[in-house]
Amino acid sequence: MTPQALDQSADADALTAAAERQLAAGDLHGAFAGLKAALRLTPDHPAATGAMGLFLADHGDPGAAAHLLSRALELAGGYGPEVDRLAPALARLLAALWPDAWHARLDADLRACLASPAVTAQSLARVTARTLLLKYPSFDDAVPALTAMGEDPLWRAFLTQCLNVDPEMEQRLNVLRAAVWAREEAQEGGATHALACALGLAGFAVEYVAVPPPGAEDATGLAAAMFRPLSPAEAAAIRDAGPLAALLVRRTVDEPALERSLGPTLERLTPPSEDTLSAEVRAQYEANPYPRWTMPPAPAPRPLRAGIKAQPGLDRRAFGDAWRRVLVAGCGTGFEPIDLARMDPTLDITAMDLSRASLAYGARVAADQGLDRVRFAQGDILALDRIDARFDVVVSTGVIHHMAEPAAGLSRLVGVLRPGGVLRLALYSDRARDLVKLAHTLIREKGWRAVPEDIRAFRAHVLALPETAPLAGLRYSDDFYSLSGCRDLVFHVHEHRYTPLGLGELLASAGLRLIGFEAPPEAAARFRETFGAADSLDLALWDRLEQRHPTLFAGMYQFWAQS
Repeated sequence: MTPQALDQSADADALTAAAERQLAAGDLHGAFAGLKAALRLTPDHPAATGAMGLFLADHGDPGAAAHLLSRALELAGGYGPEVDRLAPALARLLAALWPDAWHARLDADLRACLASPAVTAQSLARVTARTLLLKYPSFDDAVPALTAMGEDPLWRAFLTQCLNVDPEMEQRLNVLRAAVWAREEAQEGGATHALACALGLAGFAVEYVAVPPPGAEDATGLAAAMFRPLSPAEAAAIRDAGPLAALLVRRTVDEPALERSLGPTLERLTPPSEDTLSAEVRAQYEANPYPRWTMPPAPAPRPLRAGIKAQPGLDRRAFGDAWRRVLVAGCGTGFEPIDLARMDPTLDITAMDLSRASLAYGARVAADQGLDRVRFAQGDILALDRIDARFDVVVSTGVIHHMAEPAAGLSRLVGVLRPGGVLRLALYSDRARDLVKLAHTLIREKGWRAVPEDIRAFRAHVLALPETAPLAGLRYSDDFYSLSGCRDLVFHVHEHRYTPLGLGELLASAGLRLIGFEAPPEAAARFRETFGAADSLDLALWDRLEQRHPTLFAGMYQFWAQS
């Protein structure tokens, strides 16, 4: 680098540092001008390129932001702390793409983002599937083509890190499995070994939800991993056959075995209730723990107390300064309590669920992360009136709407809240579940049951529908693409659904006040456009808005209440 170039780079460093200070102080105009000046001096200045990309990603030019962030990742060498700082913003932009042609730069960007521990890989599942289908537009079952796919880093990243949620890719994966199975090399550690391992990992992730090809039950050795979990003998035979084989054995054999051993050792928080529906729900989640998840990037540290005190209707005096004792009631496989524990390590969390299989999944992940302040315990919300413990915060996401009498479940939750404590709930929207209600009608007409073969039959029916058929909309639900997800989505033993006005009635029946309503971004924006600065806790306004836009709360209503 010439002396002049060194001087320009130093000046660009100074301009970039000053711009980032201006940005932190809220001076957007000054920050933008400073970054432009830095890039005029040194067009490929790594720090300025990345900083401008982040600025534009947050302030309205996604196309230019993606270009700059892509270049910044390239300048950073594709890995390292700088990539981990920039990759989440680039991943958010890439996730919104629907490419119509394969681009080498997009391929490289996806690989860099999927390799970064700061990125949630599943957020890129759709765009990565689309990119791979465009990269390999026609299927070739010759061994060289299959070998090339197995060696393609984007294929490997997709199959080992993402749960497929694309119907066209599901068809491609089905023919891929059949082709690899037909090759003896898959069982002999030959040319298709890597692809067979990756397909085995992908199949396990969705619990082998696809209809298997005829005769697949006869597959043995590594080829069998694409259609079912390996037996101990099959796992032992391939355990040392390379890193992908080792990962396959760990995820599909070792971890489930550990969970089976953990389940019986978990304590019981409540005695069993005598509720028949509770027993049916427990049986569902013992058979199909939900959701199956892998560890996302660590959330930004934030005391739970700060989130609670940000709720607009909170009675701060009644709430006081105690917030650490948290009950997650109906924790499933543990995502929520583990996320809370990573966000705020000061919390003492009790994670309760009906299903020991679900609890064991969460307990295994928590142990892997060294999280020792999450207590996993079996219990029934309807039996909480038989324990003495009291909590500062109770969280129950997507749970009481599966009870015969949700109000009774809510009453039990309120009963373990200390005076002034807060409750966070998430419940189904009636209007946003129209597709699910259509599915329930079809399932009743066909006589399908909540067993794997009938769930596969339902999915095959939906996948075969024309794009204009109402039920074809289910193909856009991530839950449609796994056995446990599809069962939870449309084969659940029972569900209640609400309107915003119904939420108000439910809270009033339990003596609770609404203190916060967590609307998704689109719903919040529509509320402001429609009602301006009106009270966001006015459920009548939310009801009027949802009547006009019935899918606003497809991800459930999420809200806070105080006793």
